[in-house]
Amino acid sequence: MVQPRNHHRHQRLIQMSCLTIVVGLVAVGSLFLILNRYPKFAALGADELRNFIGNERVAKLETAVLQAEDWLHQWRYKISNKPLTAPWGNESVASNSPAASSPGSSASNTVEKANPSKSLSSGGSKLQSSIQNLLGIPSGEWSLPSLPPMGKIAGEGTWQPYLRDPTGRVVAERTFLQPDPQRPYAVVAIVAFDLQYTRLHFVLGNTEPKSSVSIPRPGTIPSADMAPGVLLAAFNGGFRAQDGNFGTVVNGIALLPLRDGLGTVAIYSDGTVRIGMWGTEITSKPDLVILRQNGPLMIHNGQIAPNIAENNPQDWGFTLGGVVATYRSAIGISKDGRTLYYAAGGGLTRPELADALQTAGVYQAVQMDINDYWVHFDRIQFVGHNVVADPLLPAMKKEDDQRYIQGFTRDFFYVTSAQLTTAVK
Repeated sequence: MVQPRNHHRHQRLIQMSCLTIVVGLVAVGSLFLILNRYPKFAALGADELRNFIGNERVAKLETAVLQAEDWLHQWRYKISNKPLTAPWGNESVASNSPAASSPGSSASNTVEKANPSKSLSSGGSKLQSSIQNLLGIPSGEWSLPSLPPMGKIAGEGTWQPYLRDPTGRVVAERTFLQPDPQRPYAVVAIVAFDLQYTRLHFVLGNTEPKSSVSIPRPGTIPSADMAPGVLLAAFNGGFRAQDGNFGTVVNGIALLPLRDGLGTVAIYSDGTVRIGMWGTEITSKPDLVILRQNGPLMIHNGQIAPNIAENNPQDWGFTLGGVVATYRSAIGISKDGRTLYYAAGGGLTRPELADALQTAGVYQAVQMDINDYWVHFDRIQFVGHNVVADPLLPAMKKEDDQRYIQGFTRDFFYVTSAQLTTAVK
């Protein structure tokens, strides 16, 4: 009996559908393996793929891969009896003074152990600060209160000294939070800088953010700041230009036009840092040196943005959706403008990252870059004549740990001691 033509067409459609599913599964599986084994290759490959098939298609493919990876992480956690621990051990504070970089020193002897008496002394200083506030006496002491734990890992929310300036003063502390009950293994590492004694700088990458405006872009930290006692840390910037076309201004030169209403990191000629909404809270001024946008404010006046979980590319850029768990980073500031915050971690959705920032007391915040390879923070140490980049989290150790020291394709920020730094750039 001759089969109807429609029957053969239906069979072909089924075969094509099955083939498409198989090819898709193979592609997702292959990308999954590449992402885990070769994060740099995967990140650069995804960038190239966007040039051929577009941002939206690549974002969908990345979403499928990361959702599979997220499921695997959750499954591993459920069947594992391994206890969760802090992302770093007892290690807490690095000295960046010239004395710590004398010949014959090693990276290990520039690191001190956490001081058990810190909580007692900080408690007393907090009481003294409260009394001073009640009496109207100004206090110049930088003090960070412990944060309420969001999970169950020992040490969560407790600030530890992290960086010192040449005088021995602690100018940066760090802690961590567990913002997601569904993913207890996902932690947000938070570094807080005292802006009274540190300065924030911005460096254009060799290629990103791309612009038709001609401007020098070596992608490296100036040699004058690459010195013991000066350079303290460096961390990632924002998205590529094609992922959002968010405004960027360097030394008064607009590489990408600023967009009203978006979250903006602003650095002024006197070293002042502000984060706020462009056009209202931050406006054009002669002393503005750096402006970097990367979407709406995640935290605005202490409140989480109502559209934090939405996926509108016009707001958040042509990247992964807000509820996809991946590596994410953000930069924020306190209400009084004294404390700058950098936050990052893996297995995070945008709402969970925002929850951690709000818990930390961040008043204004902007999401920065995302994904495993691009999210990166280094504290900088000087060992003899060598400059050593020490990643904030173990998972940030990559094949090119020296990216901010040797030069990088994407924009980034770095932090210096206020006492020995050069002019703001």
